[in-house]
Amino acid sequence: MNRTGIFATALLVCFLLVAPAGAQVTLVVGSVRDQRGGAVDGATVVATGRGGGRSTAKTDASGTFAIPAGDAVSVTITCRFCESRTFTVVADQPLIAIVRRFDALFDDAPSERDLANLPYAHVESAMALRPFSLLRQTTSVLPGSQLSDRGLAPANALLVDGGVPNYDVVLGTTPYDTIPAKYEQSGTMTTAADAFLYGDQAGSGIVSLQPFGGDNGDVALSGSDQTMRLQAGSDWARIAAGTYSNSSESRQRADAAVAFPLSTAQTLSLSGGTSQDREYGDPESMLNGDFTFANVSFDNAQPTIDTHVSFFADRGGYMASEGGVPVTDIWSDANFTAGVRTRGTVAAFADLSNRLSTGIYDASAYQSPRIGGTLTQNRVDAGLDVNESAVDVTAGVGFFGVDYTGGSDGTSVPANAHLATPSLLVRLFPNSKWSADLDASGSFTLPTLWQQYAFDAGYHTFVYDRNSLYSATLSYTDDARVRVSVEAASQHVSGFTNGLITSDGVAVSWQIAPAISLRAWTMHVGDSTTPAYASPYSAPGLPSDVNAIWLTYENGAAVRIDAIYRRDLLDRDPFYHVDADVSGPITDRLRWYAGVEDRQHTNYLDVGLRFAGSP
Repeated sequence: MNRTGIFATALLVCFLLVAPAGAQVTLVVGSVRDQRGGAVDGATVVATGRGGGRSTAKTDASGTFAIPAGDAVSVTITCRFCESRTFTVVADQPLIAIVRRFDALFDDAPSERDLANLPYAHVESAMALRPFSLLRQTTSVLPGSQLSDRGLAPANALLVDGGVPNYDVVLGTTPYDTIPAKYEQSGTMTTAADAFLYGDQAGSGIVSLQPFGGDNGDVALSGSDQTMRLQAGSDWARIAAGTYSNSSESRQRADAAVAFPLSTAQTLSLSGGTSQDREYGDPESMLNGDFTFANVSFDNAQPTIDTHVSFFADRGGYMASEGGVPVTDIWSDANFTAGVRTRGTVAAFADLSNRLSTGIYDASAYQSPRIGGTLTQNRVDAGLDVNESAVDVTAGVGFFGVDYTGGSDGTSVPANAHLATPSLLVRLFPNSKWSADLDASGSFTLPTLWQQYAFDAGYHTFVYDRNSLYSATLSYTDDARVRVSVEAASQHVSGFTNGLITSDGVAVSWQIAPAISLRAWTMHVGDSTTPAYASPYSAPGLPSDVNAIWLTYENGAAVRIDAIYRRDLLDRDPFYHVDADVSGPITDRLRWYAGVEDRQHTNYLDVGLRFAGSP
């Protein structure tokens, strides 16, 4: 059992010991946890007495419960996406109930255990198994893979890695290329409803990755790829390092994080990381890239209000080779954010932020202009979070001031704009079976420094995209074995790019048996957007059909098998492939592992060991 489970048990024992001796009501107390030690919140606990009488309670956020039922002989636990179980009550002893949670239904995106086991060397390929996401891959060294929520504009979701929004302000490329295989420990993907919290580049959703935690602490794999990841530390200080290479690419990365508890409510956190990648090949397809960041944050969690302050700085760059001639792209960011959030069923929040991005692009060997510039984004946002039993509402608006300075070949061409991005996300839960997500949100996409300054020093136009998104997702579950979701979205884009993006899809998760799950989804994206002009490394939008079928067998801590069929996009064309993995225990936490992946029409087989973060 993990630390949380031990702590919960200790609390329950203490509760029993300090109960008044003369109390007339005897309580049945306990803790409900899943098969991996996680607390089960909102589980229904029914205590049955000797005479057949019943008493009911719900578990709290820590998974604990207390029922006034002194003559109880048994307790039955039911919860969403769990296998119901009945436990015998032992007098004067707290009940520790372990239930099996069905992860395929519980998680909307690949879970920590999924990321640990899936055979994909590139994290964006694993994250693309989330229903209603679109993965566009390319054999070119740039722009790299593009992952977006429902294929929305600008066809590339904002990457937030280790808490740092990470994108190339010069060319708009995505720095997934610096992340080694099996390195990221957890990941989520949200819609553009949160774009008002970030601004530029979030109109296609937000992919958030974390290098620490999870179920994949240490890894050593060999075969078509050479992969190693090591992690050490505690809850307060951690370090991780990883390397990944094959005949065509090499990636290395290291991260460190430390948290200083200044008081019971205040925490100072420091984190940072550095990474690099190399793409090998002929002179037409060589690339060296790097990315380094540092992040500091202060959190003050009070009973009625939370405040936070953070600052991060990063630097990244590419040196690509085209025909043996180098092309250089270097960018850096500095970002300060401060915010406040109240607590309660209705919570208010507000933030202010300043982001300064600079960049240099040099392709003068091709008679192209040398570009240098800065982009300043000032943001103020405010809104409300409402969390009721039948509805969750997030309403917010972001106000932005944008300033460009810089230009081509030493000539400065400044530009500025002010804009607002409102957002409303409503989640309805009329009962335990049905739910609906309704989203109406705005976002924007600014031109990259290349788009703003590449043509000539006299180019004075400043045109950005405004994106208006309306979407709905309807879901049904029987609370036990099946979940079905249907989505439809429409995003109108105007400005630099003009047109309409539509999306519709269906996803099904089926727990066929306690050890066997099937996840399948399909989505069609219609993209009629037409940019005024594109960067040298961007691909035009095309209508897309993507789908996946994912079958998993997982017998507790014993053998796990994944078999996956999927249709993504590769260089704008359909890419059909089948991938698989299998792993099993050697000791309680050490597992053997083998995985095969069809990566860009080449099969890669890797075998080795994985030291799991938890049994």
